[in-house]
Amino acid sequence: MAAEVAKLTDIVPAAEAKAFLKARCNLPATELSTYLGFATTLKGSEGVLQKSRASFPVVKALVFADAETRRDILERMEIGARIDTKDVATIRRKLAAAKLTVAEQEAIIRRKAAAATARRHARDTMAAFQAGLEAFIGKVSVLSHEDRIVPSSLMNEAAGLLSEFESLFGDKHPSITGLRERDPGYWAARAHLALKRFRDGRFEGDRGYSLGLRDNDLGPTAIDALAAMTGKPTKAWGVVRMPSVMAVLPPERFRPRVLELCAGAGGLALGLELAGFKHVGLVEFDRNAAATLRKNRPEWNVIEHDVRKVDFTQYRNQRVDLLAGGLPCTPFTTVGKRKGKADENDLMMEGVRAVREVAPKAFVFENVEGLLHSKHSDYLAFLLRKFSKAGYVTDIHRINTRDYGVAQDRSRIMIVGFRKDLADVFRMPPKFPGMATNMGDVLHDLMSENGWNGADDWARTMRERPEFDRFGNPIGVGALSDTIRGYQGSPKEGEARRALMNGVSYAPLAKAAPTNAEAAREGFVPGLTTRMRARLQGFPDEWAFVGGLGSVADQIGNAVAPAVGQAMGLALMSALTGWEFDWEAMFHSGAGSRRSLVSPPPLDDRDFLTIRGKVPLI
Repeated sequence: MAAEVAKLTDIVPAAEAKAFLKARCNLPATELSTYLGFATTLKGSEGVLQKSRASFPVVKALVFADAETRRDILERMEIGARIDTKDVATIRRKLAAAKLTVAEQEAIIRRKAAAATARRHARDTMAAFQAGLEAFIGKVSVLSHEDRIVPSSLMNEAAGLLSEFESLFGDKHPSITGLRERDPGYWAARAHLALKRFRDGRFEGDRGYSLGLRDNDLGPTAIDALAAMTGKPTKAWGVVRMPSVMAVLPPERFRPRVLELCAGAGGLALGLELAGFKHVGLVEFDRNAAATLRKNRPEWNVIEHDVRKVDFTQYRNQRVDLLAGGLPCTPFTTVGKRKGKADENDLMMEGVRAVREVAPKAFVFENVEGLLHSKHSDYLAFLLRKFSKAGYVTDIHRINTRDYGVAQDRSRIMIVGFRKDLADVFRMPPKFPGMATNMGDVLHDLMSENGWNGADDWARTMRERPEFDRFGNPIGVGALSDTIRGYQGSPKEGEARRALMNGVSYAPLAKAAPTNAEAAREGFVPGLTTRMRARLQGFPDEWAFVGGLGSVADQIGNAVAPAVGQAMGLALMSALTGWEFDWEAMFHSGAGSRRSLVSPPPLDDRDFLTIRGKVPLI
């Protein structure tokens, strides 16, 4: 493995090779460092390591050991000694101690003892402070949050806690309005301000103990600021405590905010909306697609502009939690020219620029699996390195529409990045095999709307036909559509063949459902209308598309399936907020529905908790 990694580093820089192997091959960063370091530390010792059957942890320890320790251990291995990681550490300490005088060794022992005493005292002091802080939060939380009055007893208690706080963290802290969440000292500065507000009994805004740090006054409260310093996870935000497992979305003011690039006809946007995200803006250059967004969601802030010309720094202070987008995939699709980074339609680097300028907590970009082709490996490594330099840990995941109740076999990749201080919190959404459907059940009513007598037989055939994945493995019963693509005047050979296997004619586009007269013609195969394609993509029937036939077909084919957007949205929501969802209740609530999507009635915090009926107001 080390030899193969060494070959890769001959082609691309080590940092880019590391980013590529981590995302593409799912190799942990610590293992990659070992493989990359092997060539400079252990090359030539392969025979000794194989002879002694050295484990990977031992090899890792040798790579990061000093040269003298490494030489000593290799000599021991050569004469047959069995070495484990404890032996490596012991030998390293002994070799280091042998170079010291007795006085130097005694000084080290005394220094370690003093440091241990200081750490123990600091730990005990911090634990006592956090316990007092928790008790204070409990007393404040039971007060009415409709007013901002702080009893004098709690003001005195806050003064004592403030004194303890300043002895631990100092009394000089920068203004919280000039800091971002990831900046050093952010949490301490926020808690320092909160304690001073409680000591003085002075709060701003009309939301109870608001710190008044934003114009819309929807930011964290003083209670949130103090809770963050207790060192314990909390489901609370202000005076509301969320249910331990959520089966409905919380009130709107608690929902994360998303900025979307290349929003298209709104497939991803609709999914993120269903998952509970609130859109700050949707950037879309195509005028028909932008009109589609406005027609279906007049309240959305649709920015009809070329993403390459948008200054994203304007969104940096708008609390954008998630940056999302279905960046154009034609440069990497297996049915296109696969020009990759040489394609003028490649906007992946614009995605990097947007991440850097907006500085969201996380981002997700959808693309085709062709991006993972070996032809584009250097580009992918470069892309991942750019995200890493921007301060994000990035992973690549596969997802298929068929796992989320969509009658289409459409596999895509999701490039998911989280700020480095929030790394390792994301988990992909579960799959829902119980939601599996088929073309027959999904399209039967549309196929029969012009009176075609064969619609029942066609639907039954689609319902009963065994389905296989692209490798020939059985995946269930019920025909799935091939990947829905954009407008084509005539089908490519492979697509035409696969479509006929699915009992439909892929192209040209059908302008209406089949009639008996059309079905009587020799060689008849039903075609797919734009509405049928939209339904196979997972759009609700009420979602209206603006534009001519070709434009609408492109909008549908280029869209992210809303169900995939919802699944990814819920997974991202959980990672960003720490909320745990009842996946069955959350996801199935919108599955298979042909009902109109409407905004829920406003709920205040108490209404929300009453609906859930599990956790009281605190």
